[in-house]
Parts: sequence; structure tokens; C-alpha cells
Amino acid sequence: MDKTKNTKNILLKILLHAAGLGAVLAVMGLALFFIKYSFVDPAVNKNESRYINDIYDSPAVAFDHGITLEQPFSTHGDIYGVKIRFHNLGVPQAGSAYMELIETESGKAVASTTFNTEIMVNDVYTDIFFDAPYIAEREGTCDFVLKITPDFAKGSDAYMRVWGDSATGTMAFGVLKYRVNSDSLYGWYRLICIVAVFAAVILYWVCFIFSFKKEVVFVAALFAVSCLFSLALPPFSSPDEEAHINTAYRLCNEKFEGYTKADLAERTIQRRAEDYSETFENKYTNVFNYEYIYDNLFSKAESDEIKPISNVWAVSDFDGVYLMGALGIKVSHMLNLGYVPSMYLGRLFNLLFFAICVFFAIKITPVGKNIFMALSFFPITLHLVNSFSRDVFVISLGFLFTAYLLYLLKQEETYRWWQMVLLAVICVLLAPSKFIYCTLCMAVLLLDIKKVPVLNRVKLKINPVLAVLGIGVFGIVAVAAAIMLRPDVLRTILPAISSSESLETLLLTNPEATFNIGLMLQNPVVTLRLVLSTIFENGAYYIKSVAGGVLGYNNVLISDGFIIIVLMCAVAAAFAQEGEDYTLRTRDRGMFGVISLIILALVIYLGISWTPVSYTSIYGIQGKYLLPVLPMAFLALQGRTFAVKKDIFRPLCFVMGFTNLFAALNAAVVILQR
Repeated sequence: MDKTKNTKNILLKILLHAAGLGAVLAVMGLALFFIKYSFVDPAVNKNESRYINDIYDSPAVAFDHGITLEQPFSTHGDIYGVKIRFHNLGVPQAGSAYMELIETESGKAVASTTFNTEIMVNDVYTDIFFDAPYIAEREGTCDFVLKITPDFAKGSDAYMRVWGDSATGTMAFGVLKYRVNSDSLYGWYRLICIVAVFAAVILYWVCFIFSFKKEVVFVAALFAVSCLFSLALPPFSSPDEEAHINTAYRLCNEKFEGYTKADLAERTIQRRAEDYSETFENKYTNVFNYEYIYDNLFSKAESDEIKPISNVWAVSDFDGVYLMGALGIKVSHMLNLGYVPSMYLGRLFNLLFFAICVFFAIKITPVGKNIFMALSFFPITLHLVNSFSRDVFVISLGFLFTAYLLYLLKQEETYRWWQMVLLAVICVLLAPSKFIYCTLCMAVLLLDIKKVPVLNRVKLKINPVLAVLGIGVFGIVAVAAAIMLRPDVLRTILPAISSSESLETLLLTNPEATFNIGLMLQNPVVTLRLVLSTIFENGAYYIKSVAGGVLGYNNVLISDGFIIIVLMCAVAAAFAQEGEDYTLRTRDRGMFGVISLIILALVIYLGISWTPVSYTSIYGIQGKYLLPVLPMAFLALQGRTFAVKKDIFRPLCFVMGFTNLFAALNAAVVILQR
């Protein structure tokens, strides 16, 4: 009887899992079909835009009846047409214009068309295609002249203008270079489909079928989702990633490739000559990035030629934050990988560092495992950890520090020397990585002094005055250490403190000047009004940005529906869970709350310090700055009044992972529409 019952239970489980997995694949299949039908198929008609001059100070260039307008420019590759930003004061001009593309060297017209001027859209770029594209017969940059002769129906009374640079008279102008290769785009889409389906299957298996430990479930789910995230949001797409890549490359030069300071002048890196692509390095990701990535994803380096690149955008920062990216670049060179796989390998090394840190955080923390997992599956977290960003290092150590501190707080026996050394190493690495996160290290004051080696033999009576002094000394030491490692911070702060110009003077003489400490202290009402108006105007945006409602340079807006699901899961993760063998004390939660508020205040201060005095709301605040302290903030709010009775780690992991698969596809859809 028992045997029959067990057999039935097994069969029932198999049927339920088959139905669950089938439902997951059906939903994923419908989404992928919709993306192909609505976005991939139309994308094959898109052209790449390369701006020759994207400045539009004023309608600078006249476009008059019968007068030929000439625009010289240089570019390379095929030319399918041009794009121009017209201005006609909102009055459509009936008529047409004849456009010719002249090759400067030969003087021959190599492409032409006639277009209707009445359909021009006012004050936006208009794409104008040649009747037959100019197909480049040789490599390299060539010189051209674009000639446009308008023939307005009203004759000489009609005119239009073209936006441009008023100083030079250059039009706001670009070229449409070539149509997307449909084979490559469909190949990229097939790759997306394969990765999405496999990721969905892995998520279901590790969360519901296999009985892996929680930290293993997390890592498997993280890598499954990260594959799709990194394809949808490729290298150069995360905030300031170009600068982070250049800095990691320079660190690779210094630490692994033997270049001296003389070889690396300021803002110079030694880079493989073939590691350059204008299409790939377009931080405003478009369909042509996808085409290029698919064509070069598994490429090998063809030459060992090294080229010094000067005046690169790089960051002066603590070397540790770029070490993993630099190591990835070095390994890619050793494996002779091409440019695209080299960039992906550097990203992978950063992801590995994050995965290892959070793996151990979830493993060792006695409370809040759901919190660490949920925060790791915020779309903004996934976007950052799948990039070269220095934030990967800060977020990883912030999570690990909080978890390790909780582990020590629970420990009943005396701390061992190696535990204190490890804690010190984490603090020393965390403090200089970003100045404001020195504050996190204050939490070590929660440790029981009676359990610290050597100190446990000294009989001290700690009173409130001594406690305050201890915190003050600790803060001064942490700030001093950070300034020693980051002297640029001190150079930034001192001029701000000594500033003597009044706010009224700056508003009249230099309205683009930014706030500083002196101005904030002199004008507390203005500062408070700035904070409050920011909350009223952009409060909802900042809440979404903490989770990842807007990603990277791309200005990729993720659907509010996905963000709401992610935030609901984060709220569920914040509840205490029955069965956890440790409960945070009131003073622990209080300290975590104070640290969270201090870092929030520092983030607001940084935002104000970047804000011009003429602005009415704070400029530059980003939700990602709060990620390292969010575990502490969630734990500070966690109480025992409401507790979840069942273990929800795996269901939460699946829901957040599956939602993020759709967030990644959402990002790809936004990019395909461009």
C-alpha cells in the first residue's frame, strides 16, 4: 500500500513539475515570438547613424529657394543617406530639394535623390535616403561634399533653416552608413532565444526540482540570468563603462604587462591596435551593436600590434576596484581572444567576484539570506555586476561585510585572530573604494569587546561618553585612511569649504556653478527646499531607480510592471523568517539604521554638490549609490512582529530571476526600436 502511495506521489510530482516547466517555457516562447514579430523583423530596415556634427546652438544655416547648400565632411564605409535637423518655424514649406553626394577627390556625383520638403518634421532629425546607396570601393576615410538645392513652390518667399554650430556654420548633420545585416541580427536573436530558454529551465530546476543549498541556488540562478542581461546590455552600455574599461586596461598595462610610468603618460593606455570599433563602443546601444557582437563574439586576435592611445577617458581611483576587470583583459590576451570576447571576459571576472562574495554572504549570514538574494536580483544590480563598473567591487564587499559582521555577532565563543584579520582586510578594501562607504565600517563597534583577542583580557567599563569618543576616533581614522588612499577627495573638499562667493552673486554671474559645503551651510533653507522639491518632483523615479527602472547610458526604461514585481519580492524578503537561529538586537538594528541614514545623507550631499545653483531639484542622484548599504537598511527595518512561516527563498529566487529575464528582454526591445 505504502509502495503504491509513494509511486503515486512521485508520478504526481513529475506531472506537476512537467506542467510548471511547460508553463514557464510557454510564457517564454510567447514573449520571444512577440519580440521577433514586432521588433526584430522591422529592425532589418534600420540604418546606422554616424553624426558628423551634432551641435545645434541655433538655426544657423540658411536653406533658401534655388541656392545650393554645401556641406563638406569625411567618413568611411557605405553611405545610404544623410540625416539633417531642419527648422522651419513650424510652417511646412511645399516643394522639393535635389541632393547630391560628391566624392571630393574625383569630383563625381556618386549618389543622389530628390525629396519632398513639405514632409520635413520641425526641429528633429530627418532621415533622407539616396535613390541608390554609395558603396565604398576602398577602405579608410574619404572626403565628400553634400549639395542640396531647394525648389520651393512659393519661390523666393519661402525658406527653411538647418540647425547647427553658429560659430562655424556647420549643419547638425550625420550620415546613414549601411543597413543592418539581417543574417547577423537574426543570428543574435536566435542566440537570445537559446540563452533565454536555457536560463528559464535552469531557474526552474535549481529552485524547484533539485535540493541544492541556498547559496548554490543563488549562484546558478545568477549566472543563468546574467547571460541574458549581458547580451541585452553589452559592454560600454553601463554608466561610465567606457572610463572603467580604459582604467582597467591601464591597470592591466601597469600590473600584468610590465609597462612603466614613462610608457603610460597621463590618460594614456597601451592597447592592441585592433581593439577598436566605433560601432561596438557606442554607449547608446542600438541594433548595430547587436550585429557587431554576433559577428565577433567568438573572434580571435589577428595581430599583436600594440598602439598607445592618448587622451582616453579614465578614472583616478583605488586600483582594487578595477583589478578583476584588468585580470580578465590579461587572460583574454593570453588566450588570444578578439576585442568583443575580451570585453566579455573582463565583465565575467567582475561577475565572478560578485558571485563569490554573495555566495559566502548567503552561506554564513545567520539572518536575512532572502535579503541578500533579493537585492542581488535587482535589475540595476544585475546590470552593474555584468559590467566593468567599479560599483561591482563596492557592492560585493558591502554585502560580504554585512553578512560577515552578522556571522561574528552570532558567534558565542571568542573571536579568532584570523577572523579579526579578515574583517580588517574587508574594511581596508571597502573604505577607499568609494569615500562615502567608510561609514559602513562603523558597524564593527557592534562586536562584543569581550570576545576580541587581547582586549578580552582587559577589564574596561564602557560608558556612553567613551562609546561616543570611540566612534569619533574610529571615524577620524577611517576618513584619514581613505584620504591617504584617495588624495583627490581632499583636493575637492578644501576649495569648497573656503569658497567665499555668495549664492546671490553666483546666480547673477555664474548660474552653472555648483553647490559646495560653504554654500549649503550659508543657505540652509535653499538646501532644504532643494531636497524637498526633488522628493516631490522625482521621488517615484528614485524609488524605481534603486531597483533599476532606468538602466545605463541607454536610457532604457524597464516596464513599471517588472519593477513593481521586483520591489514586492524585496518587501517579502525583508520579513523575518521563522526558523532563523539568530535575532538582531535592538542596538544592532539601531546602528544599521543610523549607518543607512548617514550614507543616504552623503548621497544627497554628493548630488547637491553636482547641482548648478540655478537648478530647482538635485542633479545626479542615482539609486545604485545606496546598493552597498541596502542589506543593513532592510535588516534595520526587520522585526519579529510579522514573520514568514515557510521558507520562501527558492520561490522568491525563481520569481525575481524569471522577472529579470523579461526585464532583460524588455531592455533588448527598447534598443531594437531605436
